[in-house]
Amino acid sequence: MLRSNVQRNPRTRIVRIVAELEEIPVKLVEVIPRQNVGKTEYMAKFPLSQGKIPGIEMQGLRLTETIAIVTYLSKFSNNAALLGDGSREQEASVLALMSWANQELLPTLALWFLPLIPGFIDPPPYSYSTVESGKAKSLILLTRLEEFVAGKQWLIGDHLTAADIMLAIYLSRGFEWVLDAKWREGHPNIMKHFLAVVGQDAVKRVVPEFVLIETATPNVNPYEQK
Repeated sequence: MLRSNVQRNPRTRIVRIVAELEEIPVKLVEVIPRQNVGKTEYMAKFPLSQGKIPGIEMQGLRLTETIAIVTYLSKFSNNAALLGDGSREQEASVLALMSWANQELLPTLALWFLPLIPGFIDPPPYSYSTVESGKAKSLILLTRLEEFVAGKQWLIGDHLTAADIMLAIYLSRGFEWVLDAKWREGHPNIMKHFLAVVGQDAVKRVVPEFVLIETATPNVNPYEQK
């Protein structure tokens, strides 16, 4: 059983894609913490989560933290070799890139885009300068990423791994809100990798279509009364 924001949460999408590739059936339970949907029950089951999703219940196991969930599911039957070719070296490399995407890339991007998203009951705090700082830091990270993925079909080895999935799905949040058409045109290596990942059948079954914004969302408080 997977408890999370079924439709939009990027971490949930990653877990669902991994489950698809490993052919693990998943029962979904909707939890949207920032809209107070299912949060109380979720916190009761996962008291250390601080309300952060996703969480899974499987064979008596209750597990949170995306990297832990992805690693567990990837090893469940190992149909898709999502942690690499079986060597310790490739598994460590996949885990390192997942950790970078989860701990560095997404939180930095979120400083830029998350305060600009309307519709939250419990919205993140908005500060113009914080958003601008998040934008500047994001652009530096993404420039390094553009150089890193140059000439690579996949991040590690010769096939799709969990690191590719996590990177592409986290980037998709940026494409949805702030990384617009002009930015994408200037980063062909990142876009080539992204399109290779989202073109996979398992990804399409979970996310049939990704939103790619034409013009970046402006840095204004979406909750400020006009």
